[in-house]
Amino acid sequence: MKKSRIAAFLLTVILTMAIVFTTVPGILGGVKLGLDLKGGFEILYEAEPLTEGGTVTREALRQTAISLEKRANAYGVAEPEVTPEGSNRIRARIAGVADEATVREVMKKPAELTFRGPDGTREMLGSDFVEGAATVGYNEFQQPIIQIEVKDPAKLRSVSEKLLGQPLAIYLDEEMLSAPVVQAVLTDGKATISGDYTLEEARELADVINLGALPLKLTEKYTQSVGATLGQQSLEQTVNAGIVGSIFILLFMIAIYRVPGIIASITLVTYTWALLLVFYWMQATLTLPGIAAFILGIGMAVDANIITYERIKEELRSGKSMLSALRTGSKSSFRTIMDANLTTILAGVVLYYVGTGAIQGFALTLILSILLSIVTNVFLSRLLLQLLVSSNVLQKPEYVGVKQSQIEPLEQSKSKAVIPMNNKFNYDFIGKRKPYFIFSIAITVIGILSLLIFNLNYGVDFKAGTSLDIVVGESITREDAERLIGEAGFEPATLTIGGDDSDRVSARFDQVLSSDAGEVERILDGFRAEYGDGISGEENTVDPGIAQELGLKAIIAVLVASLGIIAYVSFRFEWRFAVAAIIALLHDAFVVVSIFSIFRMEVNLPFVAAVLTIIGYSINDTIVLFDRIRDNLRFAKIKSAEDITRLVNASISQTLTRTINTGLTVLVASLILFLFGSPTIQLFSLAITIGLAFGMYSTVFVAAPLWVLLKKNSLNKKPTRTEGDPINEH
Repeated sequence: MKKSRIAAFLLTVILTMAIVFTTVPGILGGVKLGLDLKGGFEILYEAEPLTEGGTVTREALRQTAISLEKRANAYGVAEPEVTPEGSNRIRARIAGVADEATVREVMKKPAELTFRGPDGTREMLGSDFVEGAATVGYNEFQQPIIQIEVKDPAKLRSVSEKLLGQPLAIYLDEEMLSAPVVQAVLTDGKATISGDYTLEEARELADVINLGALPLKLTEKYTQSVGATLGQQSLEQTVNAGIVGSIFILLFMIAIYRVPGIIASITLVTYTWALLLVFYWMQATLTLPGIAAFILGIGMAVDANIITYERIKEELRSGKSMLSALRTGSKSSFRTIMDANLTTILAGVVLYYVGTGAIQGFALTLILSILLSIVTNVFLSRLLLQLLVSSNVLQKPEYVGVKQSQIEPLEQSKSKAVIPMNNKFNYDFIGKRKPYFIFSIAITVIGILSLLIFNLNYGVDFKAGTSLDIVVGESITREDAERLIGEAGFEPATLTIGGDDSDRVSARFDQVLSSDAGEVERILDGFRAEYGDGISGEENTVDPGIAQELGLKAIIAVLVASLGIIAYVSFRFEWRFAVAAIIALLHDAFVVVSIFSIFRMEVNLPFVAAVLTIIGYSINDTIVLFDRIRDNLRFAKIKSAEDITRLVNASISQTLTRTINTGLTVLVASLILFLFGSPTIQLFSLAITIGLAFGMYSTVFVAAPLWVLLKKNSLNKKPTRTEGDPINEH
């Protein structure tokens, strides 16, 4: 036993766990939570000029965003996020608001620029000034001044005569920006504002005056609002579900892989801590779908360990020593892990660029989780395993779950046929493909018919309108909910009662409920009048134009992700692998779409995130099998189509344990999210659960048989080969 290696192992583990457990409370306290977890609202405004014939300039948009942020700060909002988007939009994220209705009303008022006398009288308005005429210059002492020009010189003359020698204060809304003193009667409509300004302050004041000449009207086009109580409830439910799922994954790894399973548990804890740390450093916002991605990421992170450990177990069964099995298994598995994870990253990147708000949070978490998984669950896991093996502590195959009766002598293993013949599951996967093909075709046909007859049950994200979820705090009947909404003057297109105690009302309105008229607040006030002030609501309002835009983005996202995956698989493998893989992943995505169509479940932006996640996972699983087929092809001497069938059957057999083990960990994580997580992400979790299950199925019963058919077809077209020549077309 090499004591130095044991000491290095123990020191690495103790230091890592000490850092994790001492820093995690501070990290958790510093991670920014999204609006869906702590309450608040997100609004996408569309800006247009109030004056006829005016235009929305980029500078006007920027200054309006600054004005909105100052207004939010004035109401005590902590860290409001207000950013311009495109040429005429502003997105505002406001968290922790006590009186949301008032803040929303104040936020969308046009920025008002006024010039006031000492008694507070509004002497001039921003619209009195020539658009864009305010510029920064310098006086004789090289101090910055602001040069301005008004539309009506007579009005400026009158004001300057009245306030000669007195201050004329400049206000934006109710904030005083400056109070220059009128030093002369101004007759030509032009003036200069001087004071102890820095160049930056002078530029900002000139920008504000130019903005005041062109006030903007803001219209809400997309709104997502979550009550603080509902946000806290969602956080608790989802975190608890995540803890249960994580504990299952850790126990599963230890039970199946023994000592390597313990190492995997250590690296998974480290991975979780590292992901939280990155969010803390980046000041990234953690959303409800982000937590879901976090939990799914733990399940998918296990995949790297499982692929490596299964390879090591195979090498041990072939008669190799523990050290040799570790080296060979780690080297063989690394390429598979990288190929599989890169395709999922590709789907995540596409989702990030086409998504908004919480969906971007999901995509960011998914991408970061994969990158950190490679660091912790590949390199750190390998380091710890290497230290144990080289110390001679981990030498018995039983420590990694391999029985002595399963190990073959090395010489006997080398003397076996080149085409792998071992099929430990004793099942002809390829030969019995027809029932599975019929099953998949039947589901596809039923799905097509359902879509043609019923279409999808689109949520407000894609067909416009308002969705409103209300947590009452006590049991409520459908009749009472309909009555209260009716008394407010509205009739929902759909209404369901949910929650553990039938205390959650979900209403969907085909029309957009107006924030200007306070229509959502009127409905909530009706519930408060009957059930008390503990009512918490979640609103999602989408304008028709935005709905159409989101729908187009969703289609583009799926197409771009699919094309990118085709290109990558074609580059890394061969075109037949790419064709089989893309048919399998589209099969998985379409099955989920079909089930949602048949059972009339709502399709919204989180559903698109789920479909892209399914695509990423499906190709991940398929690549693991195709990588094994490719490895076996490199050394196999193929003489007939039957040899292809036997090789693929053996390859499936070799990777099936990995498929089942990884599938179980991710499936259980998503299923727990569906059963115990927040109702807000239940359909999202259900879509992923269904997609993951069919992803496991399609890898074995769709992708592999399709590749065999394509490969056999190419063999039939080739001239007869000399006996013993290998077929390696890549």
